Amino acid sequence: MNKRWLSFALPVVLSVTSILSIISSSAAAGLSGFQDMSRHWASKSVAWAAANGIVNGYEDGTFRPDQVVSEPEFLAMLLRAYPETPVPSAQPGADWYEPYYDYARQQQWPVLNSPDRNLYNRGYVARLIAATQKGTMGLNDSIRFLLDQGLSQGKTAATIEGYQAEDKLTRAEAVQFVWNIKQKFVGLNAAPAPAQPQPGVSVVADVPISVKGIALGDSVDSVTQKLGAPARKDASEYGFQWYIYNKDYKDYVQIGISGNKVVALYSPSNNWRTDRGIADGSSQAEVEKQYGAPVSFIQKGSTRFMMNYGKGEYGTYEINGAYATFFYDVHLNHVVTGVQVIGKSTELSLETFYPQASDALARAYERQSFDLANAGRAKLGLSPFVWDDAIAVTARKHSQDMAAKGYFDHTNPSGLSPFDRMKQDGLKFRAAAENIAAGQTSAIFAHHGWMNSEGHRKNILGSYKNLGVGVYFGGKLNIYYTQNFYTP
Repeated sequence: MNKRWLSFALPVVLSVTSILSIISSSAAAGLSGFQDMSRHWASKSVAWAAANGIVNGYEDGTFRPDQVVSEPEFLAMLLRAYPETPVPSAQPGADWYEPYYDYARQQQWPVLNSPDRNLYNRGYVARLIAATQKGTMGLNDSIRFLLDQGLSQGKTAATIEGYQAEDKLTRAEAVQFVWNIKQKFVGLNAAPAPAQPQPGVSVVADVPISVKGIALGDSVDSVTQKLGAPARKDASEYGFQWYIYNKDYKDYVQIGISGNKVVALYSPSNNWRTDRGIADGSSQAEVEKQYGAPVSFIQKGSTRFMMNYGKGEYGTYEINGAYATFFYDVHLNHVVTGVQVIGKSTELSLETFYPQASDALARAYERQSFDLANAGRAKLGLSPFVWDDAIAVTARKHSQDMAAKGYFDHTNPSGLSPFDRMKQDGLKFRAAAENIAAGQTSAIFAHHGWMNSEGHRKNILGSYKNLGVGVYFGGKLNIYYTQNFYTP
């Protein structure tokens, strides 16, 4: 398992990407006819909400439309709009919002269970609204549902990016959402509905985690029957083969095969789920609610392999005879952005921290690093990079040089920058950038580390055309990764 990663970036051309945002809400008060609403764009919906007991104003006669709201406040507005929903009063001594959360949990709606305004955002609102009508979905699918149903026109544009999921939700926006829902739907789903699989996701009964209908223990024949022949077969640090399915980067998966059986799964895409409703786009809070705290170490023989999760960038759990790692996107409010599942016996068989070096494994990591960059881009609607053999050679030489000479930097001991090295290798470019990492035990962990670092993330999501990756085993940090991006 990974304990450490290091990397730096030289962002030359930075990308404009869609990053989901956080919403907060606040308490409502007052009656219709608020003095600060006479010319406000939401005056009609606020007057309706006040007249129907959905919101109140403040004692000074204002509504304060630009004040943000918390999750329980939005949830209360939503449920008050449907008085047929059986929400009792709070018990003496309990928080006022507990009955609303109790109802939401009964319906299996995705909620944070936190009144902290700083934790709530428009993305969580989208997932809640979608769940009240269609069942739990991933974040992007929830936003798309709102846009398709006319419940939102987006904040800057009627697109997933334009929805601005990370932004706070104001009181006026909250009321308008409730008004739109009420106009469109006669009710909320009033009975627990099984979570609906996303397109291409098969739910496997009685299986803790499945990826595209594949679970640990399945036969290799069942894998190829469901998914077809893999694009290639890669070496892994565990000794099994990864079957790589990269025909559609929005649906990317890796299936680990050993002894004609599935022993590992990995996906950074919206094509997997757990039997507890965790899927791509779930919050870290939801994961921890379902599974508790991640393991602090893995015992292998007489050695404890201690876990270091950084700033909450991932969490590993022992679940039904397997180690499942949920990767989080710290730039998207710690939503799940990938999952790796390794059978327990397979994990315990890797008795050293770093895998045995081989050219086959180095080349596998290079190609996986390229694929994962494209899978990350596809998730945000960006076009894929083109693999470039020439710049991969440049990247590979830099990784080897860092290992051989004991440094970790973009500038080598001779004073050559990444751009100098590219020119030295005869590459002509209009824009270029470099990411480096060292110490990560696999391309999977290196990728998620880069995506959680602002400069590296911008390079991966940048407007470059070509990408080459070079991986080398050796040196003080054991494994070195270099990504070189450029536009000819």
